Amino acid sequence: MPDSTLSAPIVTLAGRPVLDCLPAASTISGKIMSRFVVNSALAARVPLAVLRRDVTAMVGACLELTARLLADDDTAKPLADVRAGAIEWAYEGVPIDTMHKAVNDGLRVMFDHLIAQASSDRDHDAMVELARVFVELSSRLATVISEAYLDEMRAAGGDDTDAVTAALMAGNATPAMARASGIRLAESYVVFAVEFVLHHEQADPHPDRQIVAPRVVRSVRAEVLRHCGDHALMQMGNNIATLLIPRDHFDPADAERFVERIAAAAQRQARATCVAVGVDSVSEAVERVHAVLDIMRRLRRVGLERFEDLSLEYQLSRPGAAGKHLAAILDPLEPHPVLLETLTAHLATRSTRLRTARALHVHPNTVDYRLNKIAEITGLDPMQSDGVWRLRSALVARMIGVGEQGQDSRADPDRSAPTAQAC
Repeated sequence: MPDSTLSAPIVTLAGRPVLDCLPAASTISGKIMSRFVVNSALAARVPLAVLRRDVTAMVGACLELTARLLADDDTAKPLADVRAGAIEWAYEGVPIDTMHKAVNDGLRVMFDHLIAQASSDRDHDAMVELARVFVELSSRLATVISEAYLDEMRAAGGDDTDAVTAALMAGNATPAMARASGIRLAESYVVFAVEFVLHHEQADPHPDRQIVAPRVVRSVRAEVLRHCGDHALMQMGNNIATLLIPRDHFDPADAERFVERIAAAAQRQARATCVAVGVDSVSEAVERVHAVLDIMRRLRRVGLERFEDLSLEYQLSRPGAAGKHLAAILDPLEPHPVLLETLTAHLATRSTRLRTARALHVHPNTVDYRLNKIAEITGLDPMQSDGVWRLRSALVARMIGVGEQGQDSRADPDRSAPTAQAC
């Protein structure tokens, strides 16, 4: 099939698989663009390149949906892509009838292209099957687009919901306040803090912030709605989202997959943490997960880390003499930055000398020499379990405790790190 990676021929037309007979995605999107832009004021507000990208993505999703219907395959992914695109258009002010017309124009181009290749005698059964598929295709697209517009309308009018969310996070929400906004407070919540980080290799030197940032918010909100329905409460700003999801509408075992999906929706890497608490402890939990998120940022970790996974790091980040004492263990290594680098890599690779050597691009014997020097200088052997535990704690205390020396030293490591380090 042109402009597609799918090839699951089920029906043939003029002796060829139907999927090979479909028009190119670029042909369909070009015709939609020529009709859509001329009759829409949207082009004055949104760059033409962004419009073309959105239309091309929508056409690609419709072609994939057609292929999956013909192959009787799972249609969840292309329908989700169509839904995300419809939410974008709804936000940009495209009327729903214009959206339906653009999609129907694309379907008509596809169907007319197939009819033109059919032989009335031998392709009768194929055309009957194609008519059935296109009726189903039109029905599913109309449904998902309408639902997307309703979701965007609900989000646009969500001032009351935002007020309840803010009050719940601050510990001031009451059942009466929630009921007045049409919200029923749950008995317990899974509290998420998620930060979205640009892939360094995808960083745009001239990003259009006015378009990119709102689109990230809408894409993430759409994915949260898709995963949790309208039960989740969400606040997002400065690329950090705070989510409150009722426990009876979310399986904590699915947290990692959930984070992967919203990261994919945002087209970013994500670092995230979560904790489950009762409704009366939401405010404290919000503060706690954001503190853990800050620890992850300074440790240059991405992915999901549950609160219990970083409980030691969290405790060491609390004010007190113990953390300062642990951090001071590594003071003798200050004049030896290579040794500090080696220790950090060694602990990050679970104290495996061969992995440490690969990470540092040195010979394993060099790693052994440096580890022996660390033991000689600090009195703690990084190749023995007791030494590893104390050195790891000292390194964590040192890395997450630098903020006591001033705000400048707590600069976001993502800005200086060449790549984000997966945990």
